[in-house]
Amino acid sequence: MKIKLLSFLLFSIVCLAGCSDYDQDGNTTSEKAKQKYDAAIDQVFKSENQYLKQQQVDRQLKRNSGETGVIVYEDQNLIEIYYDQSSGGERAIYQKDGSIYARKIYTKQINRKIDASEKKYLENVGIK
Repeated sequence: MKIKLLSFLLFSIVCLAGCSDYDQDGNTTSEKAKQKYDAAIDQVFKSENQYLKQQQVDRQLKRNSGETGVIVYEDQNLIEIYYDQSSGGERAIYQKDGSIYARKIYTKQINRKIDASEKKYLENVGIK
């Protein structure tokens, strides 16, 4: 009886682990996560384009192009965007501030949050 119960519990754990949208590293590219973060990611791209315009950089970032990527650190309220990936790249980090995401500079505190993040949504970034 104990062997059957242990076998059932082990089988249940394995099945439930397979149902997660996240891989063993805590990364996901699922459609469910994409829909959850679409509006926030679009807002970050709009904000970054405004920032580039203020810096007098003649460029418009486009989401889902071959040159842009996104990492959402779900449990840290951070969104990081990468662009010009082919030429060494630029990146920017945005942190949720109320209902919007505000551009931040990379500090030790931000880097610790990135390192501590366990769940990440990836979009067009080399790790899939």
